[in-house]
Amino acid sequence: MKNQIKNLLRAGVFVLAAVFAFAFTKPLDSTPLYQEINGVVEDVSGLNYRCDNPQNEICTYQDPELTIPAQMGRFSLIP
Repeated sequence: MKNQIKNLLRAGVFVLAAVFAFAFTKPLDSTPLYQEINGVVEDVSGLNYRCDNPQNEICTYQDPELTIPAQMGRFSLIP
């Protein structure tokens, strides 16, 4: 009887740990971001960039037509 209770307790702790592992992880954002670089619209989501000086400029867009703003600021590639 004691072994059954121990096994149930271990299983419960394992299930609880699995639930917490999924509940407290942040999903990766796989939304592509676009910007015009040297006259060519490129997907910049895989590039090292930053949006400096948040102001009324649009840094990145959600679509390749550059019509839906995603982030504000000045777009700068990081070498």
